[in-house]
Amino acid sequence: MMDRRHQGFTLVELLIAMVVFSIMSVMAYGGLRTLMTTRAHTEEASQHLAQLQSAFLLIQQDMEQMIPRGVRDEYGDTEQALTTMGTAGYALIFTRGGQRSRHQKQRSALQRIAYQIEDETLYRLSWSVLDGAGDESVRRLALLQGVEDMSFQFLGDVWDSNWPPYSSQSKSDILPKAVEMQLSLEHWGGIRRLFALPH
Repeated sequence: MMDRRHQGFTLVELLIAMVVFSIMSVMAYGGLRTLMTTRAHTEEASQHLAQLQSAFLLIQQDMEQMIPRGVRDEYGDTEQALTTMGTAGYALIFTRGGQRSRHQKQRSALQRIAYQIEDETLYRLSWSVLDGAGDESVRRLALLQGVEDMSFQFLGDVWDSNWPPYSSQSKSDILPKAVEMQLSLEHWGGIRRLFALPH
C-alpha cells in the first residue's frame, strides 16, 4: 500500500485551492482599486482646496489694499473707485494700492483690479496704468475654476447689491465699509466671504 505522504494533491484539492486563491485575488484587487480611487479623489480635492485658498488669499489682499481713487477710462469718462456697474462685463472693478515694484521704482503703486467669470473660470484682471488704460495693458490671471456664479453685497448705510449707491453716484471716490462676496462653486457649493475695507 502506497504511503499517503507521497501521493500529492488530488484534483479536487487543487480545484478548491484555485477557487480559494481566485476569491482572495478578487478581494485584494477590489480593495486595491478602492484604495487607489480614494487616493485619486483625495488628491483632486486637495488640489481644488489649494486653488480655492490661493484665490481667496489674493482676493483678500486686493480688498485690504482697496483705495478710494476714481479713474478715467480710455474715452476720458469718470469711473468710480469701486463699481459693479462697469460696461465691460466685470463682476467688480476697483482701485488698489500696495503694488510697488522693486525693479520699476518709477512705476505707480496703484493698480486697477477687476474680477470676471468666463467659461466657469474666475479671472483677475489688472492694469498698472489707471487713467486711460485700454485692453492692451491688461494682465489676466485665472484664479479659480468651476465658478458657476459670483455676486457681491456692499455695506454703506445699509447692505446693497449695487455700488456705488444711487444716491452717491456723483462721487467717484466713495467706498463701502465692507464687501461680502458670494461664490457658487462646482465642487464646494455656495461660499461667502466678508471683507472689511480700510478706512
